[in-house]
Amino acid sequence: MKIQSLFLILIWGLIQSCISPVINDHLVGNYYLTAPDDDNQLALTYHAPDDGGTYGIIISGTVFAVGYNKGYLIAKQHPYIFAMPLDTTITKYYILSLKDSFDFRTMNGLIGPMTKNQFILKRHELG
Repeated sequence: MKIQSLFLILIWGLIQSCISPVINDHLVGNYYLTAPDDDNQLALTYHAPDDGGTYGIIISGTVFAVGYNKGYLIAKQHPYIFAMPLDTTITKYYILSLKDSFDFRTMNGLIGPMTKNQFILKRHELG
């Protein structure tokens, strides 16, 4: 009986961990920062109200800095490879044109990954 109870508790815990992300922070519009299991997986995601529980990944983990204004969202990422230590010596930069909808086939409005110098030039170009 103890083994069955332990098994049921384990299964319940696994199901619960699959249901809700560890981090789910709203940024602006339909854009969120989400991480399913730990903060190394923190990603920029898109979630429309009619998407149910689905959050589509725009920039995968580890997103560690974001900022936005009325037209654009900028993000910095240290690329995360599962089960590997996070390499903070590599930083990729992204600029995303904020829109009411997002097309994952074309990744409309996403510029990047870029180096820091490319990011600075593009940021000035876009104003």
